[in-house]
Amino acid sequence: MEQFFHFLQVYETWLYLLLGAVALVYFRRLLRSWQEWRASLFGLERENAQRKLTASISILVLLTFLFAAEFILVSFVIPVFPKTAALLTPTLDLLATPTITLQANLAGVPAPLPEGTQLPSAGAGCLPEEVEWNAPAAGGEISGAVELYATINIPDLGYYKYEYRQSGSEDWTTLTGGNSPKNNELIGTWNTEALLPGDYQLRLVVYNTQNDQLTPCELQVQVTPP
Repeated sequence: MEQFFHFLQVYETWLYLLLGAVALVYFRRLLRSWQEWRASLFGLERENAQRKLTASISILVLLTFLFAAEFILVSFVIPVFPKTAALLTPTLDLLATPTITLQANLAGVPAPLPEGTQLPSAGAGCLPEEVEWNAPAAGGEISGAVELYATINIPDLGYYKYEYRQSGSEDWTTLTGGNSPKNNELIGTWNTEALLPGDYQLRLVVYNTQNDQLTPCELQVQVTPP
């Protein structure tokens, strides 16, 4: 399934052109069949023209469906598809990520941090000018509708998605995603009004054109009441 989605994404433009060319051919056939049907005088002749007309309409309807399916899959389904197919292993690996990040932060802290203290770190996997969060700031307090800015600019970018979870939870919730590079640009808005106040993690999950997942880039924030 992932290879099929990858094919649809890589050859998106060519598929649109192919569907458009076939649609043009059958549209011309539809016009000719319509003219033949109107000009036919005998029952057998009219019935033959009717069959051609019906066949042309059916093919055009099918092509319209294929065009819409390609657009929906590439624009909405593919960016979030790994949530069901590829999150099992990353989720298990990420259970250890907070511990690794904690050790890295404690290296420069003179005293141990109390339990629940917000860590001002963007986490492992964030690469400056390639894959990183630009806003909100690491360890910052947020509320309401929060604009998310990020840089996603790797040479062989396939697609990406961004997710959140409450600290201590194992389940990530996907917000949305995309497949175009970003350079400190707005990638979406996170509405936190319905969330319980507390510490949360944001992460960018980026895939290359071979559908290989990069190490997620994480950001810790604190959701406060509006």
